[in-house]
Amino acid sequence: MSTKLICIVGVTGNQGGSVAQRFLADPTYRVRGITRDPSSAAAQKLASQGVEVVAGNLDDVASLIPLLRGANLIFSVTNYWEPFFRPDARAKAQELGVDCRRYAYDVELQQGKNIVDAAAATVDSLADNGFVASTLSHAGKCSKGAFKELYHFDSKADVFPYYVEEKYPELAKKMSYVQTGYFTSSYKLAPEAYLGKQPDGSFQMSFPTSATKPIPHLAVNEDTGNFVYAVSQMPPGKHYLAAGAICSWSEFMRVWGEVTKQVAVFKQVSIDDFIALQQDRWFGVEAGDMFAYSSEPGYDGGDESLLKAEDIRKVMHVMDERDG
Repeated sequence: MSTKLICIVGVTGNQGGSVAQRFLADPTYRVRGITRDPSSAAAQKLASQGVEVVAGNLDDVASLIPLLRGANLIFSVTNYWEPFFRPDARAKAQELGVDCRRYAYDVELQQGKNIVDAAAATVDSLADNGFVASTLSHAGKCSKGAFKELYHFDSKADVFPYYVEEKYPELAKKMSYVQTGYFTSSYKLAPEAYLGKQPDGSFQMSFPTSATKPIPHLAVNEDTGNFVYAVSQMPPGKHYLAAGAICSWSEFMRVWGEVTKQVAVFKQVSIDDFIALQQDRWFGVEAGDMFAYSSEPGYDGGDESLLKAEDIRKVMHVMDERDG
């Protein structure tokens, strides 16, 4: 019997959809999914599977409060790339005299704050670890100012955790933060840089990242739900790195070549060379900074205290032995 309610903000996205599927498999949960367009094909499919799909406007905090009311668990994810690529958003950025990178930062930052403000209104209904937020490391802080404009990292981290901790200490006590690794599906956004076919028929990955730097990788649709479900059963106040594998890009290409039986190599290139491979220059600038940041201090900001899947397994093993 469903006795608990999870509200998923961004349920039709890669992360939100994965989380919905995992919690649908637990009969003790009712799943409410918040999305901009409940009539979309993705939303309708989730509804047919048992998700209560509701319309929510992340730009309007007042509209979110009743949607989250009574939640025992909230999972939220915000989307920098939606306003980044949207033509009308780019026109608005130009009207305001800012580039599309900064505009998307402002949109995602405010949407994240709105989610937090709405969640704070139902803090008493939340479980001890009742709000799991998808986020990234803070590039500006972790790089000591070397990366001041890695906007799609800082737009998340400026809210999760910094805004929460500053404005809502009681909510912060009930939260966990999950940094997601590089999506294994991201090659679709930059195919020439990920898998550029060379004149001799071989494939070359071309990133401004050190060839030997360990990189976290996540099969977002397959693994996010399982990871978040496990995190929800852990004590609150922890920070995690969601990754199914951690290996360098050169090792990534070595394995890809073995599996596909193709000649495949990794080459570290300059940010300018990376930008030149992209159809959208602004995407090249934003992503190029991300790949460079991944070298130093690292994609996770160099934070060695982040908990990983093996840490969760250890805790779960101890809990099973105690309960058994």
